[in-house]
Amino acid sequence: NKEFLMCAACSAGPAFEGGGIKHGMRATTGAIEAVSIDPVDFEPMIITIGKKKPKGICGSGLISLLASLFRVGLIDKSGKIRSDIKHPRIREGEDGWEYVLVWKEHSATGQDIVFTEADIENLMRAKGAMFAGYQTLLESIGLTFNDIERIYLAGTFGNYIELEDAITIGLLPDLPREKFFFLGNTSLQGAKKALLYKNSFLKMHEIAQMMTHVELSNHPQFMGYYMAALFLPHTEENLFPSVKIRS
Repeated sequence: NKEFLMCAACSAGPAFEGGGIKHGMRATTGAIEAVSIDPVDFEPMIITIGKKKPKGICGSGLISLLASLFRVGLIDKSGKIRSDIKHPRIREGEDGWEYVLVWKEHSATGQDIVFTEADIENLMRAKGAMFAGYQTLLESIGLTFNDIERIYLAGTFGNYIELEDAITIGLLPDLPREKFFFLGNTSLQGAKKALLYKNSFLKMHEIAQMMTHVELSNHPQFMGYYMAALFLPHTEENLFPSVKIRS
C-alpha cells in the first residue's frame, strides 16, 4: 500500500519461457501460443505466432495446453497423462507418456511436436513455486487472497497468457476477474521514464527504499505451500471454486 511495500522472488525457473520443455521455445514466429482441445474427440486446435507452421510451444501455449488437457480429462490432478484412454495422440514415447500436439506432416521441423509427462512436471514445479510464493508473502503480513484488491501482471508474457488458463492450472489465484490488470512491459517503460524524467527516477529510488524483501526459503511454511501446489489446480480445491475438475 502507500505506506509500505513487500516483495519476493519465486524460483520458477525458465519453464514458462520454454526452458526444460522438450518442444518449448521462446515466443517467436511459428511458436504455438494457444491451444484448445475438443472434449469429445481430443483433437487440438492451435494458434501460432505469425500464423506460420508450428515449430514448438512458447510460454502462453504451454499454459494453454496444460489447462486444455486438464479440462478435457486427458491428465489427472497429479499431472499424469491418462494412459488408459485409447487415442492415437496418447502414446508412450522415449521420454514416457506423451500427447502428440502436432503430427510431423504439419510441423515446420518435420518432427512430431509432443508434450510429455516430464514437461508437465516441470511446469507444475514452476507454477507451484509461484503460488507458494504468493501465499508466503501474504502470510508474512497477516493477509489472505481475499484481502487483495488488485493484481497487476507485468511483462510481455503477462500480456499473452489467457487468464482462465492460468487460473485453471493454479498459476494465478481464483479471484474475481475484474481484480486482474495487464500492464505490459513495465520494466522497459520504467527504464525510459528513468532516463528521460528526473522526477520519475527519484520516485523509483523512493519506491526501492520503501521495499522490504521476504526471503521465501527462510519462511517455515513455504515448502508446505509448495508441496500442496504441485497438483492441478491445487491440493486444496476450495481455493479454486471456479475450476471444474473432470473425472
